[in-house]
Amino acid sequence: MTHAKRHDTRGQAMAEMGIVIVIFVTLLMGLMEFGRAWMIANMITHAAVDGARAAATFVDRNPDCTIQDTSGIESGVIAQIGAVMDTATISGVTVTQSVQGGIPVVQVQVTGSVPYIFNLVASEFPVARTVTFRDEGC
Repeated sequence: MTHAKRHDTRGQAMAEMGIVIVIFVTLLMGLMEFGRAWMIANMITHAAVDGARAAATFVDRNPDCTIQDTSGIESGVIAQIGAVMDTATISGVTVTQSVQGGIPVVQVQVTGSVPYIFNLVASEFPVARTVTFRDEGC
């Protein structure tokens, strides 16, 4: 009788261990996914900041202080994002100049989506970052 009872306990421990391993692996995958998503979103923000800073100090301008060609700034932002992910899912980088409260500013906006690794919740999450700097080029 004691011997049979010990086998039942051993089977129960195996079943519990299986449940714990499944939960642990799922949590670990979620943690990796969240950390990667946070890192990529942070890198996109930093790329937008660097692009806005470059646009704010850009010297090649028209007589009315507008930037002649923003393609160099946009490609620089895309290249910086390309260091951490495939840039095919970035739908756009735009550089705009405006006046807010009498102060000339430049804005760099990055939009797109970032694919998840494991697709636990969805296949991708949207990213939209806008950075505004005072325009120092005039």
